[in-house]
Amino acid sequence: MNEKVPLYYSIMEVIKDSIINGIYPIGTFLPTETELEEQFKVSKITIRKAIELLENDGYVTKKSGKGTTVISNSIFNKLSNGQSFSSILNQQGYQVTKENTYFEYLKLDPQHELFQYFERQCLKISRCYYLDGQPYIHFTHYLPGDIAIPDQMKLNDFSLYMYLYQHNHSVADFNDDFYVEFPPLEILEALNLDHGPVLGRKRVSHDIYGKVVEVSHARYNTRIHNYQIQYKL
Repeated sequence: MNEKVPLYYSIMEVIKDSIINGIYPIGTFLPTETELEEQFKVSKITIRKAIELLENDGYVTKKSGKGTTVISNSIFNKLSNGQSFSSILNQQGYQVTKENTYFEYLKLDPQHELFQYFERQCLKISRCYYLDGQPYIHFTHYLPGDIAIPDQMKLNDFSLYMYLYQHNHSVADFNDDFYVEFPPLEILEALNLDHGPVLGRKRVSHDIYGKVVEVSHARYNTRIHNYQIQYKL
């Protein structure tokens, strides 16, 4: 476990990893507090703090006398009370597909804008989201350069944030900036547009230490569908 963070946080991460990877499936109970105490060799207070974090992040629900039930295995739980945009589109009856995913390593010199985040190398991922068969969003993600390119056979199930998590780069928070821009020609071609402007979004994601683990740019063809945000109170 990592000694740089509180013990209960490290235990929470271990349990969360077990939830995400299906060791504790949705609808099942976590081990009892006594069992977790014995497993991790820590006090009941430490276990309770770890469970409280999991509950706050929406992974479990705890009921007195009934135990702690797993209610979600989504890695994205704690990042927002809002639904993902893809989920909103699916609920509205649209079919959202991910296509044309490409990976490459970029060598960065000190003058490059990404050098401040990743130093000498980063992994670039580009892909398009299609809405009912029409190119709708173009994404360009930049990740730490120590992340391996995934097996090409697994791209249909590729999840960016799960992949970061599996390579020990958990996302603790992110900042989104939205803007209007005239994007590069290759972005317009990918979106099947002959001219701009388009809606853009820059995301910078950090881990629990404040280190940047993702810089991404999304360009939306809002002539097909406006960008939407929905929050649950």
